[in-house]
Amino acid sequence: MDSKILRNVNLFSELNDKELEKVSELSSLKKFSKGEVIFFDTEPYLGFYIVIEGSIKIFKIVGDGREQIIHFVYPYNTFAEVPLFEQHEKIKNDQFTYPANAMAIENDTKLILVRSNAFYDLLHKNNEIALKMLGALSKRLRYLNNYIESRMKDIPHRLAEFIIQEYKKSGKAETNRIEIEITKHDLASYLGTIDETLSRAFKKFQDEDIIEMRGRNIIIKNLKKLAVIAAE
Repeated sequence: MDSKILRNVNLFSELNDKELEKVSELSSLKKFSKGEVIFFDTEPYLGFYIVIEGSIKIFKIVGDGREQIIHFVYPYNTFAEVPLFEQHEKIKNDQFTYPANAMAIENDTKLILVRSNAFYDLLHKNNEIALKMLGALSKRLRYLNNYIESRMKDIPHRLAEFIIQEYKKSGKAETNRIEIEITKHDLASYLGTIDETLSRAFKKFQDEDIIEMRGRNIIIKNLKKLAVIAAE
C-alpha cells in the first residue's frame, strides 16, 4: 500500500514520510459492499480502520430496537481508534469488544485496517510517533465537542448545518446542487430526530424558498439564508 495515502488521514497528519511508511507496513486493505457490516459491538477488538473510498455509518441498537446513528465516516477519516488508547490493557488481553457497530453505506467501500497489537509495538518503539498522534487526536476531540454542541440545537439549525457541510464538500458551487447519499431515515437518526420531524424541516425550507428537493438532490436557492439558520 502506498504510504502517501496515509498523509491525508487526520490521525497521521503530523507524521513524516519515514513514519508513514512504518504505519503502512502494518496496515492491510479491506473491501466492503453497501450494507456489509465491518464489525458488530459484540466482536473482539482487532484494531482501528481508515476510510479510503466510500463511507461508513457507526451505530448502536437502542433498547426498543431502533437504530441510533452515532456518526458517519468519510474518506481519510478513522474510526474505532479511541479504544486503542482508552482500553489498552483489555485489548492486549483480548478482553475488549467494539463499542458500536459499523456498516458500509456505499458499494466498493475501501478501508485500511491497522491491527492493534502491531500498532502498540510501533508506538512502544517510536515515542515521537505517539506524541505526534496525540496532537492529532486533540484536534479530533475539539471537532467532536463542536459536533455534540450542534446536536443540542433545534432540527432546522442542524439540517441547515448539514446541508452547508455537504455543499462545501461537494465542490459544486456553480450549480448549488448537492446529492444526499444516505437515506432520509439515516439522516434523521444522524441529526437526532425522527423521520416525520425531518420531513417537516425540509418542507419548511422549501416553503420559504430556501431549497428545492429533487429526489435525493437538494438545490440550494438561498445560500445566505441557509447560512443564517445554520449560525443561529
